[in-house]
Amino acid sequence: MRRTLLLLASVALGSLLACGATLVGMEAQGQAKPNIVFVLTDDQFPGTENAMPALKSNVTSQGVKFTNMTSTFPLCCPGRATIQRGQYAHNTHIYGNSLPLGGWAKFRNQGLQRSTMATWLNRSGYQTGLFGKYMNNYTERYIPPGWDRWYAWNGPNEGWSHLNDQGHGRPLDRPEADSLVSKNALKFLDNRLNNAAPVFAFVNFGAMHEPYYHAKIDDDRFKGAGVPRTPAFNEDNVRDKPPKVKNLSRLSSSEISGLDRDYRNGLRSLMRVDRFIGAASDLLRSKGEMDNTYFVFYTDNGDHFGQHRLEHGKLRPYKEDTGFPLILRGPGIPRGVKNGDLLGTHDIASTLASMGGANIPAFVDGRSFLGLAKAPSAPWPRTAVLSEMENNDSPPHKWDMLRMGHEVYTRHEGGDKEYYDLAKDSLQLHNALGAGDTTYAPPDSAIRDYYEQRLLALTTCSGHAGAGSCIEAEDAPLLPMGTAP
Repeated sequence: MRRTLLLLASVALGSLLACGATLVGMEAQGQAKPNIVFVLTDDQFPGTENAMPALKSNVTSQGVKFTNMTSTFPLCCPGRATIQRGQYAHNTHIYGNSLPLGGWAKFRNQGLQRSTMATWLNRSGYQTGLFGKYMNNYTERYIPPGWDRWYAWNGPNEGWSHLNDQGHGRPLDRPEADSLVSKNALKFLDNRLNNAAPVFAFVNFGAMHEPYYHAKIDDDRFKGAGVPRTPAFNEDNVRDKPPKVKNLSRLSSSEISGLDRDYRNGLRSLMRVDRFIGAASDLLRSKGEMDNTYFVFYTDNGDHFGQHRLEHGKLRPYKEDTGFPLILRGPGIPRGVKNGDLLGTHDIASTLASMGGANIPAFVDGRSFLGLAKAPSAPWPRTAVLSEMENNDSPPHKWDMLRMGHEVYTRHEGGDKEYYDLAKDSLQLHNALGAGDTTYAPPDSAIRDYYEQRLLALTTCSGHAGAGSCIEAEDAPLLPMGTAP
């Protein structure tokens, strides 16, 4: 339908041009702006995306998987604030899921909802819709700017006990919340794709957040599955880690059984997400829109299931919590490619804006990776991304992590440090700055001092242009001047 409308528009345009009119841009050529479908899960464990067949066949195999994506603050509400605004948490000041640290009320009180990826795309001509989880502790009838269709969870905490459906509130059946997200998002796509204007659908699921609600038809799936038994799982020796990990006992058999049970149910919960991806892909194809649609898949943050003796949770500076990949397909993007360049949660808003030809405000810290997705072997100047964990605006942070291409340096409040050479130690088993671990050499004092300088620059950076910008801090040399690589 959109193509038919655009064909009629191009005929009219031809008449205008024949009369001497001059126009520029995609619309001037009768070319449709691309649709954007952004699927966001909740607390998804890295690797579980491989258990989603519709995601693999419709998105992963047809696009680029960014394997070095970093969660810039591995907690729900701070992550979602960053996704919407394109700012690090030290610039949104959202450090938690509820007041006084964060949550919807703090986001609203700062006026941050007035300029988000939704308002930018809406001003650029997009029909916008949000479905499912918005922000933690969003409990109002108020609909934030930029959204044409609003189907948002509206209860306390995770939100899935109540619903705000276009300003009308009602109770929500929690076990069926994800099914209803899918149903309403598909209805939005089915209706709005018939219009000439492009569509942006932001589809937020509760999977794979505990308590792992899933459909009865999936009860028998993944029998016998358990948390992958890598050497990081219930790690043998954690003496090299900071005290909060070093003092942990090994997980008991009953704790491990509980983790395996939750992991299986988490996989089952993801099947509703996967069926949505399959149904949305079929719908886009049936309307002739799939080749002109960007499909983005990500999670608000990862989490851990027994790695380094930690039970289920998040907010740790390890790859399980911070290292979930982002997957993207769409026009001009090569198929079946993996890219290891450094990206962060703060890059998503800029990238979506670039997809839709929208203006990107100066306050945005991140940068668009759309060009990188289209040319994955192109140079990418970033040498580090920040991940941070804090509960106020006063330094020092609880921890700050300098994520480099093949290395991770983390400083903790209290003075503990961690350094992992990911080329040699991808599971982060050997902290070269920890007690007694000599598996590989730590960086020397000059390099450590330089890492501290970089963390200072990153934790105080703001915006994406000029002195003091986050791009300047992220693109600094990997090593101090005069140091041999």
